[in-house]
Amino acid sequence: MTPKAKLELHHRDYRGVRIIQGTWQAWEDDADLVPLHRHCHELLHRLIDRDVVLALHRTRPDASDHALRMLQLKLRNMDAAS
Repeated sequence: MTPKAKLELHHRDYRGVRIIQGTWQAWEDDADLVPLHRHCHELLHRLIDRDVVLALHRTRPDASDHALRMLQLKLRNMDAAS
């Protein structure tokens, strides 16, 4: 299990995220944040950014949720194969 200090937060929606005086700041509900291991967070963004349907034809929260399900399935399949 990953220690909490090593987790990153994925923003399902960026509506509450702003740059103020050169610093990223976020004000959103906890439900809009998903804790992920750094590697999984990177994979999630790759799925969203490279999949045309996810990137262009879904809302950001829907794309995040769908990509999370895809990532979970792939990781389960990897665990089952090892």
